[in-house]
Amino acid sequence: MPAVMSKRERVEKTMAGQETDRVPLYDLLRNDAAFAHFSGEALPPLAGDEATLARLNRLAGRAVNAFLDMTRSVGFGPVVECETTDEFGFVHHHAPFEKTSWIARRPFDGEAGAIRFLKGWIVRMQGQARTITANPWAHREQYHRTFLQTQALIGDTVNLLAQHGLGLDDIRHRLGFEYFAFIAAEDPGLISEALEAGTARNIAECHAIADRHLSPAVLTYGDIAGKNKLLHSPAFLRAEFFPRLKRLNEAWHEHGIKCLFHSDGYLMEVMDDLLATGIDGLNPIETVAGMSLKEVREKCGPRLFLAGGIDMSQLLSNGTPDQVRVACRQAIADAGPGFFMGSTTEADNSCTLENLLAMYQVAHEAR
Repeated sequence: MPAVMSKRERVEKTMAGQETDRVPLYDLLRNDAAFAHFSGEALPPLAGDEATLARLNRLAGRAVNAFLDMTRSVGFGPVVECETTDEFGFVHHHAPFEKTSWIARRPFDGEAGAIRFLKGWIVRMQGQARTITANPWAHREQYHRTFLQTQALIGDTVNLLAQHGLGLDDIRHRLGFEYFAFIAAEDPGLISEALEAGTARNIAECHAIADRHLSPAVLTYGDIAGKNKLLHSPAFLRAEFFPRLKRLNEAWHEHGIKCLFHSDGYLMEVMDDLLATGIDGLNPIETVAGMSLKEVREKCGPRLFLAGGIDMSQLLSNGTPDQVRVACRQAIADAGPGFFMGSTTEADNSCTLENLLAMYQVAHEAR
């Protein structure tokens, strides 16, 4: 049996498909009961003042350190039910219990307004890429300072260095599917230009901030699928998405950093395309969407490390701890070695503490 490992050792060996002392846990923690349990401190009344926000973030950081081996997007989440307006004029509604936000109102109405917004978004991405390229050390210093502040909150838990998409998720979310589909049909070149601008911006940031000493991996992402099917045609993805994802992965690989690819939904139809982009890992293996840890492992073999696979929408939310234990042990048998156990996207307030504890216990018992 391997000796007790540090979290970084456990993470790196798992990414390499090697034997570890136990199964590591990777997740995005957004559960109030888990924050209190793993931090060892009751949550204060939620309020938006600076002192309360700082305390909640410290509690969240301690909980992440106690619960997880690897994570991303550390924080408590929304604290006050409110609406804010961003630099583009989008009004976002923030929901504390749901631990998320959504667009309440867009700054445009109609196809012409959607096109104007997208052109402005492209200009913004292009400007950011120029700024980063012109002075990469300034960007690196600022980015690393923020990263290390987060790292101080979570101790030795590994934090993914960056979360980089290609712009697809952002423009689709901001436009909405209706306007996105309209522009894709009427002016596909504009969608392509936006994806190129988003990709170029993040490649510029990659070369500015990459530092394997800070973290061995990043998240590259694009939600391209839903339940049992893709959100976009394979032809669109092969023309516009996969080639750019390959460039982004290659940029990170130049610095010795692995790429954990994230997409919800059923991906098997384009799994060969994803593998060809050079992804090193896959998350979250959304079981209720038709994904199977066993099927992915059998198809990909040791080429990928896998992260997730424990359903949060039904099992961790409505199942029993015994059911969770059974599912977790089966997941380890199906996907290990090279498996980070965790929820199928995030452990939010829909999950029960008892079920999260059951997952934690199985991870710590499994050699």
